[in-house]
Amino acid sequence: MKCGISISTCFLVVAFCLADMNNKVSSFQMVTVTQSTSQTRARARTRTKTKTPPLHLLQMQSNNDEEKNVESVDEDNNKGRFILPSLNQVLLGFLFFSSASRLSEAFLSIGTDQIETKVLGIVLNGALNLVALVLFFNSVQDIPYDNLEGFELKSLAKQAGLWARSGQVPTTFQFDHDGNNNNNDDDDDDQLYEVATFAGGCFWGTELHFQRIPGVVATCVGYTQGDIPKPNYEQVCTGQTGHTEGIQLLFQPQQCTYQSLVRKLMSTIPDPTLLNQVGNDRGTQYRHGIYFHSEEQKEAAKQILGEYEGRVDGSIATELLPAKVFWPAENYHQRYLEKGGQSAEKDASEKVRCYG
Repeated sequence: MKCGISISTCFLVVAFCLADMNNKVSSFQMVTVTQSTSQTRARARTRTKTKTPPLHLLQMQSNNDEEKNVESVDEDNNKGRFILPSLNQVLLGFLFFSSASRLSEAFLSIGTDQIETKVLGIVLNGALNLVALVLFFNSVQDIPYDNLEGFELKSLAKQAGLWARSGQVPTTFQFDHDGNNNNNDDDDDDQLYEVATFAGGCFWGTELHFQRIPGVVATCVGYTQGDIPKPNYEQVCTGQTGHTEGIQLLFQPQQCTYQSLVRKLMSTIPDPTLLNQVGNDRGTQYRHGIYFHSEEQKEAAKQILGEYEGRVDGSIATELLPAKVFWPAENYHQRYLEKGGQSAEKDASEKVRCYG
């Protein structure tokens, strides 16, 4: 299971403990605090079997759900829902105020004995205070959607951000000859692409699986099916926003069918009967689902899920729901495994390694 505590925060905790010891002893040994990227994730080793409701209970509850979901962004913007801080943010806040307190004490004690120890304490606590403040503010910042990766990198992130901010749940997409991008649900031009949204646990690995499929022209990772607008990774990790980690993609239906994409998703889920769990990733933010953009996609997905229903011992927990607004994730999550050196070439056969 991916952990909400970054490695950088863990290093800060260790450094803070050393700074506390520094106020009590006369000698000081320098400690280098190395900041690691906040997207590093730890894995849990437990796997729990959960009983789930029948497949039909996880599907659309009424014929009006699609229309309701199209309007969901306007409703969500008015909710003003309060999200508790993540454990990472709590630790950073603790480090900030504790180091500030010790920094104040050290300044007030200047002029007493052990002056060298006091100066070193001021330097270390000042550094901890500044780093904790910067990391905390970074964790609460809105995602800069205008700066996300674009089609030049075969990424759908920037376009998905445009759709999300305007409250759109598109079904198709077309590249204009003039270089402009348009949604067009009626044009049958050869350059018309369909939009698909899936969730399969850790979105790093799910994205790479679909990047490799011929006919998939652009992908992005993000957060969907949640209750608040503009979520960031820290918020989703708390499990309070209702979002699940997912991917959104453009595909050419003449080259790969929607059914083949659904089958690919299901092949990446070790046990589709587990609710809120894929592999070792557990929590509502890791639930798996198929979020259809049209009635045709819905019927195709129902057919595939029906096939899987007869192959497994238990009910399929994979959600089948209308697509809602999809909020792309931070840039460092986009094409994460490809950036880490794993091949995103079409039909690449190397095993997808989500955690190294």
